[in-house]
Amino acid sequence: MYEDMTYEAILEDALSRVPSDVDKREGSIIYDTLAPVCYKLAECYASLGSLTDLLFGDTAVGEFLDRFVNDYGMTRKQAVPAIRQVTANEAITIGSRWAVNDVVYDITALTSDGVYSAKCETAGSVGNTYTGQLSNIDNTSDAEVTLGDIITPGEDEETDDALRARFYKSARQAAFGGNIADYEGKVLAVDGVGAVKVFPAHEMGAAGQVGLVIGDTQGNTASAAKVAEVQALMGTDGDGIAPIGHTVTVKTSADLSVDVAAAVRLKTGSSFAIIQPIVVQAITDYINAIGFADETVFFAKLQAVILDCHPDIVDIGTVTINGASANLALEKTFETYQVPTVGTITVTEVTG
Repeated sequence: MYEDMTYEAILEDALSRVPSDVDKREGSIIYDTLAPVCYKLAECYASLGSLTDLLFGDTAVGEFLDRFVNDYGMTRKQAVPAIRQVTANEAITIGSRWAVNDVVYDITALTSDGVYSAKCETAGSVGNTYTGQLSNIDNTSDAEVTLGDIITPGEDEETDDALRARFYKSARQAAFGGNIADYEGKVLAVDGVGAVKVFPAHEMGAAGQVGLVIGDTQGNTASAAKVAEVQALMGTDGDGIAPIGHTVTVKTSADLSVDVAAAVRLKTGSSFAIIQPIVVQAITDYINAIGFADETVFFAKLQAVILDCHPDIVDIGTVTINGASANLALEKTFETYQVPTVGTITVTEVTG
């Protein structure tokens, strides 16, 4: 809107309004008088342009995006700390603090003999990252303590792009009285939920029955605690956010391990040892990029990913997905809602 209001353009316009019999050359009195004012005017127009961007949903960022979507009853999902399982060879104190690589976990409860739950002090996905031996930073115990399974995954604060996409999805769908868009909007607003598939009554096989399959913020299998949280939020016969007459059943997706074997032919003189991990990473990225609602792992796309991941790959040999050189169809029913996960990836070199 204001991109044409540059210092040069404003100064040129101002000088054009000065009578022609006045010296307007750089260094003249009138030029030196107008130049600083035009410079400040250009700064004002630049600020106005930036402010305008902050007032609209497609360009607002940070606090301004929060304020924009808040007018529509939406808030940014906050970071959530990870809850982890911890094992110890002797009793440790509830509330004691243990760390690995500067990430600190507080022991919150004894869940069974020698097994504890611990909450990461830092909210976000960093709490999911590490496993292994923990060190007691309170210096109150010499126990051997090991950080194990994730009970509830930590989630990072919702990004501007993710919040904007969720806002657009909500604003552009007609959510009303328990229709699919209404369920999607309410479930996706729950912290820690990043994907949902709604199964209406005709797919569930009974009047009033609604099925919800949820995924975490990465589109992966949600924790049992998150499923229970959403189930409680839905309520029963109108005492939650589900409409009266709707019986809602919440579950999460089922992981389907995707094993890939691929043979690649390289340029003469290329190092297979260097290229092999690049191919593995490319295959991993393709599988991880498959969306929660996607129904197929495409064989042709996988071949293209392998061919394009390094210029020294000139051809491919046999490529299989779970043992077959064909698309892998994912089951997407309420009973079995499959989401692909990275399994065993084997890359070999074609020789001869």
